[in-house]
Amino acid sequence: MKPTVLISISLLVLFFFQGCQPPGEDAASEADFEKWYPEYNRYVRDWLGKQVEEIGSDLEKLEKEVAAEEDPTRKKKLEETQESKTKLLARMRSRLEIGDYFQFKEKADLPAGLEWKNGSQQPEIGDPESKKGGAFRYFISSFPPTIRPFGPNSNNSFRGELYDNVEVALVELHPETGEIMPGVAREWAVGPDEKTVFFRIDPDAKYNDGVPVKAVDFMWWVYLRASDNVVTPWFKQYIREQLSQFALYGDDLIAISLPEPKPKLAYFASLPPSAPHFYKQYGPDYKERYQWRVPPTTAAYTVKPEDLVKGVSITLTRVDDWWAADKKFYRYRFNADRIRYSVVRDRSKAWELFRAGEIDYFPITLPEYWYEKSEMPPVFDGFVERYTWYNQFPRIPWSLYLNSAKPPLDDHEVRLGICHATNWQKVIDVVFRGDASRLPGWTKGYGRFDNPEIMARPFSVGKAREHFAKAGYVKEDESGILMKENGERLEVALSFSNIPVRAKMMGILKEEALKAGLKFILDGLDHTVVYKKEMQKNHQAVFSAWGFQPPYPRYYEYFHSGNAYDDKGNLKHNTNNVFSFADERMDQLAVAFRNASTEDELEEYAHEMQQIIHDSGVYVPGYMTEFARVGCWRWVRWPDSEFTEFCPPRTYVPFESYVYWIDEGIKKETEEARRSGKKFPEVQAVKQRYRIASKPKEEAGE
Repeated sequence: MKPTVLISISLLVLFFFQGCQPPGEDAASEADFEKWYPEYNRYVRDWLGKQVEEIGSDLEKLEKEVAAEEDPTRKKKLEETQESKTKLLARMRSRLEIGDYFQFKEKADLPAGLEWKNGSQQPEIGDPESKKGGAFRYFISSFPPTIRPFGPNSNNSFRGELYDNVEVALVELHPETGEIMPGVAREWAVGPDEKTVFFRIDPDAKYNDGVPVKAVDFMWWVYLRASDNVVTPWFKQYIREQLSQFALYGDDLIAISLPEPKPKLAYFASLPPSAPHFYKQYGPDYKERYQWRVPPTTAAYTVKPEDLVKGVSITLTRVDDWWAADKKFYRYRFNADRIRYSVVRDRSKAWELFRAGEIDYFPITLPEYWYEKSEMPPVFDGFVERYTWYNQFPRIPWSLYLNSAKPPLDDHEVRLGICHATNWQKVIDVVFRGDASRLPGWTKGYGRFDNPEIMARPFSVGKAREHFAKAGYVKEDESGILMKENGERLEVALSFSNIPVRAKMMGILKEEALKAGLKFILDGLDHTVVYKKEMQKNHQAVFSAWGFQPPYPRYYEYFHSGNAYDDKGNLKHNTNNVFSFADERMDQLAVAFRNASTEDELEEYAHEMQQIIHDSGVYVPGYMTEFARVGCWRWVRWPDSEFTEFCPPRTYVPFESYVYWIDEGIKKETEEARRSGKKFPEVQAVKQRYRIASKPKEEAGE
């Protein structure tokens, strides 16, 4: 699961044509990039001009306010706003000066003296002993609502398996070193302005339908997401604000500019291509027309029409003549010929299929699986092997997310009280048997970008009741639930995906919260329903997590007020600010973090934002683990090479690395042994090469 790039992963703005209206699209379902891009150029230019005018006007007012302000605290805040807007004004002016968003140039226009890099010094990934072939069988709990890579409902839990984990972009981050390695671009160079990256397309690069990748395809990536044919608020905002120019230099070279210099610039300028030949019918009916059509990508895998069985299964098939099959960083990955994901809504049923050898791999990190269920004959007989693998991946924030737009959570004191009334330590001790640890705050696993001073508030009935009393909850009813003088009870609906382990966790939180006078109303729902409820901002509290990705944490999409409310103060739907959080200083920092040009700046801004999140109480840190435990049938093999032990460390869960392989000989041997009664030695291995031991503590007090 990723969050995707990750890409979450885990990228709102309405377009304005001529400064006020979005660029239009023909009503006919036919793509027309040539007509669209001049309109978009004009739109961006007008938008930038309007921004320069508005920010300049704001600065004039701020200058007068700063000069007149006598209160030191207020004066400092005004000066911080002034500094932030001054930087933003320079950014907008700089973008206006470079010209059109889309440009078409000649090779002769390339800057002189470019230093090209190809990442060849990075180590191999995987194991030379790996084998191609076989089928890897796994399960998913629900069928995705669409297989479109963008547009409504595309950011679902299965998009990583379809796109983010397997698609090759211009460049990638090496999953062991974290450095940049080639992808669709065989080499790259940073321009003299230190904001532009020139990418030379690998002549071998093809989509998995055999059509060559061309440089213009990266402009199409923008067109498809930024046009008025599709609702993609996050992409539209990201494209307009975080990418400043695309310049084409023939079929094999494209330059992508960012508004300012950044660490790892080439990575942040990197995109996957979009195939123009596939999107020929792209138009206003895109959402429906392409709902179940599988686009060609640069990935080793594709989904054949007959392998998309709605509600039942999705099977990925490895491309026979994949363009990167022999490339250094890809040749020992993506080994299985087929990857089949069967829909099994009941996890206990999925476990029985695994026990029977119908599923090849199963996550057994949860103690009930590790200590109890996996103590079974297939393990004792050596048919199923168990592994504990430590990684170096940002910890996924499994926590409670409070919607500050919903009463009583709009009261700061109530939120702080909930932080103290939520006994995550008991969940860790009971459900995880002490194998997990408490998340300290919004991020963990980003090294210097994690604020070491932030610690999760401890469970404390006394402190919880103090905060609730400040919010007016001073009486108790006959059940011990706190009330206001008018009889309003302290009740909060807690939504979660209704699977047994989460129901148990939420049951513990409910039971413990009652000691502090808080009633959690448990709202267990199907995973897809929970996701939609969260995206529509219809929840009060939700147990959730977002897939974070290296190399840096993300804040803008989750905490900037522009992703919470529109200009009229109405809640925005389908954005990741599920906290409905709005704070002026956070807005300034989120923008500054996005625009930071050094890692020192990133660290400074990240630490302050983490403090704001902690102080707000909208996020109740849950738990994390430093490892993944998996069980797999012995024919699923893992690397044991000089450059990869089991799995590259910058991977969330092992199967998402695609370095495993299926050994058909071992599978045949195992199946024969099961029939004959033969046994193999039991395997329970701990893979610790990439271990970073740490155990965050809760804060002692506020």
